[in-house]
Amino acid sequence: MASIRELWIPSPHYSSPRGAYLKGAFHTTEGAQKIRDLGSWFQNPSAGCSSHHGSDNYERGLFGAYVYENNKAWTQGNGNSVCLSLEQCTPSGAASSWSRDTWLSKTILIDNAAEWMHYMAEKYGLPYKWLSNSEAQDTWTKGFCEHVNGGSAWSGHHDCGNGFPNDVVLDKARSWDGSSAPSGGSSFMAASAFSSTGGRHSAMINQNGTVCYKSGNNDWYGIDGKQTGAKGGADIAISADDAICITYINSSNKVCTYTRAPGGGPWAWADLGGNAKG
Repeated sequence: MASIRELWIPSPHYSSPRGAYLKGAFHTTEGAQKIRDLGSWFQNPSAGCSSHHGSDNYERGLFGAYVYENNKAWTQGNGNSVCLSLEQCTPSGAASSWSRDTWLSKTILIDNAAEWMHYMAEKYGLPYKWLSNSEAQDTWTKGFCEHVNGGSAWSGHHDCGNGFPNDVVLDKARSWDGSSAPSGGSSFMAASAFSSTGGRHSAMINQNGTVCYKSGNNDWYGIDGKQTGAKGGADIAISADDAICITYINSSNKVCTYTRAPGGGPWAWADLGGNAKG
């Protein structure tokens, strides 16, 4: 079963039960720029809206989860009963002003969109297809769409906007194999995340299969030269208190992590077990 890594921030705004999920709908938040901020808004009693998932341009591979998939989120009017929804965290005006080049510069956001599309396609049997307006508004046509495709029946919104590179998202989603970045080429991945103070932290696998890390403008360094031959990753996440976790697949196909406590200090390695190849 396909899966994604979720941060559960439950919203009280939903309906149950849902119907069959036939479409994946992409949105922009036009305000909240981090999945935690979006979750706080969806928890507000006065919000009256929600989405199944959210993604941002700060944390690669971590999705806000606000409504269980077996319930209806409140985000696209009459489309709620047949759509799963992803809110992409953007500043106000993104749908109307972001160009294609601006979207493509948001590499974490784009890769998150591709991973979510792959997850929904594999879990619910949705075709890798962008729907036209008429197809989106036809209840039984399966595929993916943007909020704008639903027209007035879906509240008449215009997100994600003319600049949204849905062709790039589709290509990346098709190539995503569950163990590498949706890039269509490399089996390795570099990822970045931002701390609570806005500092960038990055992780990658070098040509020798060593997990490497850098912060800010500092140089890359290998975390542990004894652990080599990594086959997949690396993904990096930073908690609210700035603890760091890097996840990768080692030479034995085990899922492993390096973690570092808030404020720095030594890295701790752990083997989470499992078999990444099935």
